[in-house]
Amino acid sequence: MPKKKTAAGRAIAPAGNTNLTHLPERIAIGDHEVRPEQIYIIKDRRPRGQGPWSDEGFDKIAWHDAESGLDCILLRQASGVWGGFVAVERGHPLYGYREDAIPAGAGLTPHGGIDYAEICSRNKPEAVRVCHTRIGGRGAMLDTPNAEDQTAADAWWFGFAADKPGDLVPSGSKPILAREEGEVYRGIDYMYEETIKLARQLNGFEARGAIDAAPALAPPSPRLGKSGGR
Repeated sequence: MPKKKTAAGRAIAPAGNTNLTHLPERIAIGDHEVRPEQIYIIKDRRPRGQGPWSDEGFDKIAWHDAESGLDCILLRQASGVWGGFVAVERGHPLYGYREDAIPAGAGLTPHGGIDYAEICSRNKPEAVRVCHTRIGGRGAMLDTPNAEDQTAADAWWFGFAADKPGDLVPSGSKPILAREEGEVYRGIDYMYEETIKLARQLNGFEARGAIDAAPALAPPSPRLGKSGGR
């Protein structure tokens, strides 16, 4: 007699570019409909306990901002806060600039200012990587064994994080006291708005052309991470 088929012990393989069972075609963030190119849940970065982060269903999302034409990522940091990142390609006037060398006239004003400027971190695990795997300049994600070969490894990423004075950092020693003292958790809706604002500022700056500033620094090898999960 043939054995009865059963699903017991059969794991569901997650789809590419996500550790969920499938990559959603669209998700809502605030008032926006976003077409994700990556989504990850990162359990060891999810804040413990109840808080405004409890309803945030994932810890990384990558997408292509249609208005600016730039790739964007929201990635939760080790401290539990969100970090926003936007990539520019070779030829952009700010390509290769470190965060402390960006000319004041560039007009980049995301939450708390730019505190990250690195080449694509392709050697890190995909779930925490500030990098895109895509075809050409369209931002379309690949779901193939050779996707790594298609990584835009020379993209230069600018980023910022919600760990500035006045921000509530979930992994802080006294998050409840911090809330009582007026610190605010910057949730995904807010950080999405700040990320697309940065993307459009970078795109607008490129459209203005060359800058009268010190020459851009040649991209060095990726450096060690900063505190807060960078």
